[in-house]
Amino acid sequence: MKKIIYLLPLLLLCLSCSNDSSDDLPGNETTNSNFTVEYLQTGDSDQFSQEITFYSAYGWKDTDSENDVDANLNSENSALPGSLSYTTKQASPGIWVTYNVAPDNIEEGISLDVTFKFYKDGELIDTKNLSIGDESTTTDSFTWEYFADVSGE
Repeated sequence: MKKIIYLLPLLLLCLSCSNDSSDDLPGNETTNSNFTVEYLQTGDSDQFSQEITFYSAYGWKDTDSENDVDANLNSENSALPGSLSYTTKQASPGIWVTYNVAPDNIEEGISLDVTFKFYKDGELIDTKNLSIGDESTTTDSFTWEYFADVSGE
């Protein structure tokens, strides 16, 4: 019994801690949804190599032009725009977004601020902010995913 009393605070601490992961988002509904991802960058974008990959089972379109878009964006091929907004072509069971960024040269005073906003059926469900400065010598990255449980359909 005494051992259980000692473990109780540890259990409460573990249950109260949260991480910064999309796994915490509700994903147990069994309906497909329309997703939108907004991307905004400010700073010395020409001093960084960036790569963004968007995954949706049905593809993506630019929310402004309604044109189909490439699901892989890489600044080595062309500079990424200051902002973009993509939405799924049709209701989808989920999305997956990866982002990688690294400075091209370590120069004093360079910085890049990046914001991703994730919407499900028009409702903001998550925001990711990254600030990368000249002290970063490695690739910074994140993976964001949201998949509904469609196993019962």
